[in-house]
Amino acid sequence: MIEPDKQEPEGEGGSDPGLVLATGTVVYGAMSAAALLWLWARDRTDALSEQAIGEYGPLASSGVGLGVGLIGAWILCQAIKRFESLKDVASAAHRLFARASDGVAISFVLISAIAEELFFRLAVQDLFGLFGSVAVYVLLNSSVGGWRWLVFTFVHAMVLGLIVHLGFGLLGSTTAHAVINYLSLRRIQDS
Repeated sequence: MIEPDKQEPEGEGGSDPGLVLATGTVVYGAMSAAALLWLWARDRTDALSEQAIGEYGPLASSGVGLGVGLIGAWILCQAIKRFESLKDVASAAHRLFARASDGVAISFVLISAIAEELFFRLAVQDLFGLFGSVAVYVLLNSSVGGWRWLVFTFVHAMVLGLIVHLGFGLLGSTTAHAVINYLSLRRIQDS
């Protein structure tokens, strides 16, 4: 990773890591608040405690999440190498996180994974079910990444939703999400 105190040549430096983290914190904080308010408005706040760890306990849930995250990151890496259109999206992520330290990268990854899982796998999936949460996730993420991410976002949403649906809870899906994002971000930064 590029250390924050190292200077990049003019025009290659990427975004300010502190600004990226602050913006992400605000956006993902709003997403988390929306998820919790949505549950509260539907009198379903108990869903958080029901889905937090999962039916199989913390070791099984985090183990499944770790395994899925490692496999997902590998698949994404292979897809980016193979498809030119995905390289463009990876290049945009590289510009955004080029100067981010490990601390900023880990903070951003954890904040985004927790917020997205609270929103999509808890609030949306609780109301619309697995296929509804997948549809909402694909629509929102494809609007950000474009049609190039359609297949990946579908598989990503389906697998993360299945982790919760099969009883491995938010711990499993959040672990998988964070591992995929962190390893992908590291690979993008190192390229």
